[in-house]
Amino acid sequence: MPDRTLIRRLRLASLLEGFTLLLLLFVAVPAKHLFGHPMAVRVIGSVHGLCFLLFLWSLVAAVSAGGWSRGEIFRILLGSFLPFGVFVNAPLLKRKELIPEVSELGEEER
Repeated sequence: MPDRTLIRRLRLASLLEGFTLLLLLFVAVPAKHLFGHPMAVRVIGSVHGLCFLLFLWSLVAAVSAGGWSRGEIFRILLGSFLPFGVFVNAPLLKRKELIPEVSELGEEER
């Protein structure tokens, strides 16, 4: 069963990565091409790259703990490349975070 802390980190990293992608696509790129501010893409692009690496690290850590299907992993990865994909994956990650762990079930029943 997956660890709640790892899934929470993955969910937060996913949201952060998704928001920085939206900033990059809808703020920085237009600022560069419409208003001649190439520094916007450089700055937001670097921040997004770091957030994407954090997301990948969080995904590997969460998946390594177990409890993930190949379809779920593919869905989360695909969502990280698509604008607004983070909002499609957010309910899945929230559900997985709320699934009680086996050890918690055993303690509650005693």
